[in-house]
Formats: sequence, structure tokens, C-alpha cells
Amino acid sequence: MGGISTYPPGAKENGGIFLHTNPWVMIAETILGRGDKAFQYYSQINPAAKNTKLDEFESEPYCYPQNILGDEHKQFGMGRNAWLSGTSSWTYQAATQFIIGVRASFKGLIVNPCIPSAWAGFKVTRKFRGATYEIEVKNPKHVCKGVAEMIVDGKKIDADVAPIFTSGTHKVVVTLG
Repeated sequence: MGGISTYPPGAKENGGIFLHTNPWVMIAETILGRGDKAFQYYSQINPAAKNTKLDEFESEPYCYPQNILGDEHKQFGMGRNAWLSGTSSWTYQAATQFIIGVRASFKGLIVNPCIPSAWAGFKVTRKFRGATYEIEVKNPKHVCKGVAEMIVDGKKIDADVAPIFTSGTHKVVVTLG
């Protein structure tokens, strides 16, 4: 017999909410351009968002549990098996490379965010191949995705990839629209 028959309803393989795959859903939502959904899913499993429910969650507010007890369990919402999941590393990838949208490529530094439409923008600093990129993303039309313009050190770039620099600090301004 497997886990489904050994756990009570709502626990682990028998109806528990496994968190490891949630970041993949976040990434998929960004690929589809749905930043509101991606950030909603990010927020739903963020352990720090559970600080007001610590009596229910009972897991460290700085650690993703492997799973949360499902609604069929009498302790619905409790985090289980903290430190036993790849959820934190995958959520970091989903948040930084797909929601914030800054990721390395062989051609340069891609800046192609997929953010909640309510965000007016954000700033982030990224070190890449010996250089520092000071990135500002502006979202005047309150869209989730779509790079309308990228300016690197005052020069317009025809793509969403900032060139490779090996030293210095470089200003990148991306406007969504």
C-alpha cells in the first residue's frame, strides 16, 4: 500500500496541498502573460503571508513547508514537513526570473517582467558577469506584461535583452505597455 492509503484524508498524498509544483504554475502564468494570477499564487504560498495565522499554519514564517493539510483534514491549513521541499528554490526562480523577469542568457540580461497590473513599476539591482545593472521598470498603462521600450545607458535597445558588460554600473529603464 502507498501513502494514499496510510495518511488520513487531507494529509500528504491523500488530499494535502503540495507546494513544490506551485512555482511551476506561477511560471506558466507569466509565460501566458497573466501577472495578476502569478502573483496571487506567489502570495498564497508565501510563508511570511501566514504570520497572522501562525496558530493555524504552525510552520516557520521563513520556510516553505512541503505541504499544507487540505480541507478534509481537521487541522486544515497547517504546514507540514518544513525544510523538506524544493519549493523555496523554485519559488525564488519564479519570483525573480519570471515575475520580476530578470534572467541571464547567453546574449545578455533579459528584462521581461510579468507583474500584477496594479504595480506602477519597481527597481532592482542585478550583478551579472562582473557588471552591476540598476534596473527600473515603469508600468504607466498598468499592464501585466509587454516590454514597449528598453533603454540602456541612455540608448534605446530593440529587444528585451540588455547587452553584456564586464564591469561598471549600467542603468536599464524598461517601460511596459
